[in-house]
Formats: sequence, C-alpha cells, structure tokens
Amino acid sequence: MSANDLDKAEQGAAEKLNKPENGSPEDGKAADGGLEADEVEPKLAPFAGMGKEELLKVSSEPFWVYLRWTLLVLFWLAWIAMLVGAIVIIVTAPRCAPRPELEWWEHGGFLRVFTRSFKDSDGNGVGDLKGIEEKADYLTDLNVKSLQISAVYSASNFTDVDPAFGTMADFDSLVSTLHDKGLKLVVDFDPNHSGVDHPWFVQSAASKAADNTYKDYYVWADGVGGNPPNNWLSVSGGSAWNYSAARDQWYLHTFQPEQPDLNYRNPDVRAAVKDALRFWAMKGADGFRLTSAKYLVEDSALTDEPANPNYSGDPGKFCVPQYDSLSHPYTTNLDETHTLLQEFRTTLDEFAKDGDSYRLLLTDVMDANVRQVVKYYSSNGTREADIALNYNLLAMQGGGDKPGNKTFGRIQSWLDNLPDGKRANWVIGSESSPRVGGGLYARAANLLLLLLPGTPMAYYGDEIGMADVNGVSTSPMQWNNTDNAGFTNPGVTPWTPLPQNYSTVNVGTQKQDGSSFLSMFQKAAGLRDEPAFQWGAFSNALTTDDVLSFKREHAGATSYLVAINLGGAASSQDYTAAGFPEEGTMALSSGMDRNDEKLKLNAVTLQPGEAIVVSY
Repeated sequence: MSANDLDKAEQGAAEKLNKPENGSPEDGKAADGGLEADEVEPKLAPFAGMGKEELLKVSSEPFWVYLRWTLLVLFWLAWIAMLVGAIVIIVTAPRCAPRPELEWWEHGGFLRVFTRSFKDSDGNGVGDLKGIEEKADYLTDLNVKSLQISAVYSASNFTDVDPAFGTMADFDSLVSTLHDKGLKLVVDFDPNHSGVDHPWFVQSAASKAADNTYKDYYVWADGVGGNPPNNWLSVSGGSAWNYSAARDQWYLHTFQPEQPDLNYRNPDVRAAVKDALRFWAMKGADGFRLTSAKYLVEDSALTDEPANPNYSGDPGKFCVPQYDSLSHPYTTNLDETHTLLQEFRTTLDEFAKDGDSYRLLLTDVMDANVRQVVKYYSSNGTREADIALNYNLLAMQGGGDKPGNKTFGRIQSWLDNLPDGKRANWVIGSESSPRVGGGLYARAANLLLLLLPGTPMAYYGDEIGMADVNGVSTSPMQWNNTDNAGFTNPGVTPWTPLPQNYSTVNVGTQKQDGSSFLSMFQKAAGLRDEPAFQWGAFSNALTTDDVLSFKREHAGATSYLVAINLGGAASSQDYTAAGFPEEGTMALSSGMDRNDEKLKLNAVTLQPGEAIVVSY
C-alpha cells in the first residue's frame, strides 16, 4: 500500500468513528442535535474541586453549624430517652419474688435420735453421747442438717448429764464435732416435771413451813376426806395425785409418781427453769424440743374435769380410771401455758441479740386437735415456738379405706390451719408411736415425709426400714450384720431386744446396695436442695381414693410431680388431663429401679406402695 492509500484509510477510519450510531445524515452531530460526543461537559458534585480552606469556609456558614448542632442534640436526646425507657421497664415490669432467706432449721431435715438406742460406745448395752459422736459422719451421709436427741440431762439435776449417757465433757465433744461438720444439735428438755430425787423436790417434800424456800416449787394440795384433791387423772392412768406423809399433802404428777409437776405459778420456778435453758444454750445446744408442753400450767382452783362424751373404751381398764375417759380443759392448753412459752422464747432470744446463732424452739404437744396445736406457734400475736410438732401423719396407713384421699386431707388440714409465715413440719415416727416399718408402704411414707413443704423430722432407723420389736419403736439401731447389729459389743445384752432381721436390714448392707431403702432416703433428702422443694409452691396434682399426688414448683426452676400409690392395687392415671406436660423424667423412684427413665405422663402406672418423683 502506497503512502497516499494509507492516508486515505486513516481518514476513512476517523470519519467512521465520528459518524453517529443512529446513522444521522448529519455527520459528526449527536442524534439529538446537541454537541459532539467529545464536547459533552461533565457533571460535578457541589463541592468537588474545593480545597481544604474553601471547605472549612463553607462549613463555618451558620446553616451548616446549626444543622450539625441540631443533629448532635437529637442524637443524645434519643440515647437518653432509650436509657430512661429501659430503666422504667426494669423498675416497673413484674418480677419474680426474691427467694426468702432460710434459717438453718428451715434449710434441711432433722434426724430424731433416741439416745439410749443409737450407739453404745462403752459396752454397757446403753446408747450414749460418745456413740452418737462416733456416727456423726453417718448423719452427713444421710443429707440431714440437724440432729435432735432425747433428753440427756439427769432427772435429779437439770444442768448435768445423766451418767447413763456419759459426762459433760462428752456433751461438749459431741457439740464440737457436729458443729465442725456443719450440723446443728437440738436437745430435749421437759419443763413439766423433775424427778423425785431432784434437790428441789426433796426439800419441797420435807416441809410446808413458810420458811421453806422450795415449799411451792411443786403443785401441792390438801386431800378431801383422805382422798386426792380432785378427779384429775395421770396420762398413764389412775389418779394424778400422790400422797406425801411428810407434808400430809398430795403432789401432782401428770405422768408417773416419780415425776412431780413443777409449779409455774411460782416466779422462782420460772426463773430457775429459764436458767437451765440458758445453761444448755451456752453449752452449744442450737435449740430445744420442749416435751409435755401442753401440761405446764393447771387450773389454780383445781376444778374437777368433766367426762369425755366421745370416750368409747372401758373407763376402768386395768382397774384404774383411764386418762381419755375425761376431757381436760383444766389441765391442758391453758392460756398461762402460752404465756410461759412466750417467756421461754424471749429467754432464748437473748443469745441471738448477743450475736450468737439463733436458738430454735420446738414444742411437743401431741394433741389430736390441729387447731389447738398450731396455737403454739404464737398466741395473741406473741411468738412462741418456731415449730409446733405435727403428728398428723402418724395415722397414715397404706391400704384400707381411701388412703390416698385421707392422707392428702391430713396434709391439707395442717397447711390450712398453719399461721401465716410459720414453718410446716412433718413427723411419721417417734419413740411413742409405732414405726412405719419396712412393709409395703414404708418407702413411700419416707419419700412423702422428705418432699412435703416444710421441715421433715425423720426418726432414726426409719431410713433403713427398721420395724418395731414387740410393739416397741426404740430398739437399738442396726448398724451392720455382726453380733448385736454393731450397736454394742458382741456378747453384751442390749438394754432392749434387737429384731431378728438385723442381719439383712442394717446400714452396712444397705450402703453397698444402690437400690436399698437407705439409698432411696439419701437421694430423696438430697432433692430437698432443689429450689422447688426449698421454696416451691405445693398443690394437689391428681389425688384419688388410692393415689396421693402433688406438685412442687418454683418460678425459673425445675418442677416436680410426686405420686404415691397407697392403695392395694395397681393404679394408672393421666396427668396430662391435669395440666402436666406429655413427658417427664423420673428423678427418683421408691424402688430405685426407674431413676432417669423418660415417662409418658398420660398413662402413669404405679404398683401398690410405689412412689415416684418426676421432673418436668
């Protein structure tokens, strides 16, 4: 190609590039008749090309300054409004009630020990203080928090240990050991009477002369025609009066003739007994179970008591008048008794004021009238007992007529009559009543005891299913399968007989068995640490003639269904119809054979005597 041809080609290419794409006849023009493509002016941002100084100059204009301050103020106002709104919501929104602070006696269960029968440390066949101390670790293993022991003071001296149980040094050592393990000690104290060999009584019986300081320390009265002063009866039967030739008068004994009643209308007696309480409190006792509480004060006019219209027995059984053949408005539950207990409560409060730990006061009233028993929590608005012992469940029986409904009725009766703010408690065994034993319903009864609202008072031996021996519930504790069940040394005769089944029913054997009565008791006691059982509400779940069931629930915590078949046949219930979920998890079964099992709650089948605890 010649140079001339190359020039022409370049010129043609240039013309083609400048030709409009729409093929306009006007070469080099835009389609709309505007400027040529290479002549279009670019659109620039308002402040494009400005230097720093020019931008600062513009931004300092009043409009932009005002705009910036306005936006800044609006931002902070919005932030403050959100903060205030959040605070208002937090303050005014409904909240879960705080969990109340529990006292030491509310947090865990008690084990009631009959001192004479728990453990013999010196081989004389009688349980003692050292024996209890030897078994302190057992108490912690049980998951109980407090030990309650029968009286260890001497009937002849309210401020000394009965030699049958050891020495004061033994008591001090027991207190120290229990406290080191985080356990509390509550001791029995019977303010109703002393022994006839107590110095007070010896001097009181010696003379009724005015200069005898102890003349009126006990309840004395003249006879009527050689007979007792009135018709009052002893709890054990026969007249409540015993004659003293030295005074030519009769003294009152609500119980045995060897147990003369103190006279609390004498201020010196009131002061002396308060000093005895102070003595044991200073020794380290964390509380007192006052026995015979309803008998403390009697009618000063010695009015005869009326016949009991509901008595159906033989009033002359065993050739002596029977206590229940009379009603007892003049010897029990007098207003003066409540006043006295208020004074005892005030005495124990002295220790809390000094920065010492709170001293618990329990009253043992043993009255079939629930309304009468709960009066011992307070009277006329004045505090008395922290716990008035509730024996309402002692009548609980498996089988029989409608045991489910009847047992729930006993539970609800106590809760309905319990004064506001007072602590419920439950007892299913004691030295003065038959044991629940190791029968078909024994596991269920103990599980019920431990999981009801309030404080459970377990009785030694019930945790392994011990039974009565010849109708006696104070047989020696069964520790192992060796001679004498480990209660005392081999070859020694225990103070009361052992049952024949101790070779299999004992602590040592059951410790090795994960499905044992003891294992179930320990696990049930451990469940009490769950919020639902510590603070949770109690309500009926689905109770029938045979099945007792209830729920324990606390906001924000796991809830539980407790179901017990007290009847004589298997029973199946649909708990979903009562508002429960479709499924739950078995937290505990009385046989220890269904733990952790997933359970459909629309068809829960329980065998006779079976009890379950289901979490959901």
